[in-house]
Amino acid sequence: MEKVLISSGTKQKITVTVDSNLIADIDNFTNNRSAAVEEALFLWRQQQFEAKLREFYLNRSGNALKDDENWSETTQDNAIANWDESTENS
Repeated sequence: MEKVLISSGTKQKITVTVDSNLIADIDNFTNNRSAAVEEALFLWRQQQFEAKLREFYLNRSGNALKDDENWSETTQDNAIANWDESTENS
């Protein structure tokens, strides 16, 4: 997985209380606790987004699934027809 952190550039200082063993582990990997915590929060936010997205797709109705299937078939048919047409004109 490629690591992409997008930041607004504006930073806000916070204070958190963290288990001392966890801090020791973090310190073994980096000398920049702030960067480690920020990366962890980015990853947590991504996991939350993915969980919501997964929940949305798992809870869709049968009609929504059928609509998606119809749309997929139509766009695939159109793409194939346009591909065939463009290769004939080449």
